[in-house]
Amino acid sequence: PFYVYKRQKKHGSYWYVCYINPDTGEQENARSIDVLKEKLSMGSGYTVTDRDAAVIIASRALDAGLVFSQGAALPFNEYCLSFWNYDTSEYISMRNKLKKDSIGREYCMNMLSNYRNHVEPFLSDKLKLGSINVSHLDRVVECAFSSGLSSGSVQMVVLSFSIPLKEAVRKRLIKVNPASYLMKIPRSERERGVLNASELRSLAAYVIANDDNICLAVMLALSTGMRSGEIRALNVADLIKSEIVRDDGVSLTRVVIRHSLAPYSGLKSTKNKKERSVFITDSLAAHLIAKADENGVIFTSLCGSHMSAVNLRLGFYDILRNIGINESERKRRNITFHSLRHCFNTLLADEDFTVQERMETLGHSSASVNERYTHTSDKALIKASMISSSLWLGAEKSAEVPAPSNV
Repeated sequence: PFYVYKRQKKHGSYWYVCYINPDTGEQENARSIDVLKEKLSMGSGYTVTDRDAAVIIASRALDAGLVFSQGAALPFNEYCLSFWNYDTSEYISMRNKLKKDSIGREYCMNMLSNYRNHVEPFLSDKLKLGSINVSHLDRVVECAFSSGLSSGSVQMVVLSFSIPLKEAVRKRLIKVNPASYLMKIPRSERERGVLNASELRSLAAYVIANDDNICLAVMLALSTGMRSGEIRALNVADLIKSEIVRDDGVSLTRVVIRHSLAPYSGLKSTKNKKERSVFITDSLAAHLIAKADENGVIFTSLCGSHMSAVNLRLGFYDILRNIGINESERKRRNITFHSLRHCFNTLLADEDFTVQERMETLGHSSASVNERYTHTSDKALIKASMISSSLWLGAEKSAEVPAPSNV
């Protein structure tokens, strides 16, 4: 990409470099090696005495973006933090214009948190975008593992700098993405805990006996497999009375899952950006409607807004304690509110639902799923509502109901 030569002048000989413009293939004007050395802040201790030394400086100047790209001279930390600023990032704006809601505020906040906590502290603020190399990134990954992060969390840390680097290559700010040379990090997620049959019966009996919002949310999660954010975002407008009556004579209401609730974004689209439907009984729908406020919000907080994820999570943990699962056991088994979604999926699997039926009922479809599998038939959804109803029927017949909590 360049060649160096020595030019004789009145007061001595000096090294120069001529770069070849990668866009035009034309030769650029000659540049002084000594001037480039000063811009690189290599210090007086580095003397240009021969061709090899001149080549090293010319190469470093190219990598640092001193020749064709000013962007490469940006501080790396500053570049990445700006990249994940949801309100000002050109990259995020363009992605969301190409595909609506492609990148949400929540995702950006998570990336910023990962970068600030696990990348920025281990890189010098003087480190330039054009100077970042694999050794720098290896150190970041090593420190992330040393801090006790799981492999999945470390992968998210890597994404916080690898995506900005990939975009820097696309925009020709740098030539090579050093993150592409990192060793592959194997993913090993801790298995999500689920409740056994006896615990599910106890849980069902408890929530039927207690008519508060937390219990109603648990009942909805176990009846439909809805996510926490989807439940908290639910509005009366999402409940549509159907003409469908199951074989057991129970009338059904269709729940259209359109939104999810997130701390920073508020109401947003569902995780896979698609609407889906589930069926619940008319009696459960009536309970939900009775809880709604004047705006139709079903799960509200004491201050009148949507119920928070924290309140739902802690309320669920309180219920677990009431059915005999203390905090230490809950942590050991990794049981969370999201476990109810896994329990519902297990119920469907036990009743021989196909993988495709389960994915669509739970909203697990992704880009890799063929488009012809986008919608599940009402027949499968009705069958799913029948399965969850059997759990509540057994709970209603339970002779023993745990005492309500005062917490």
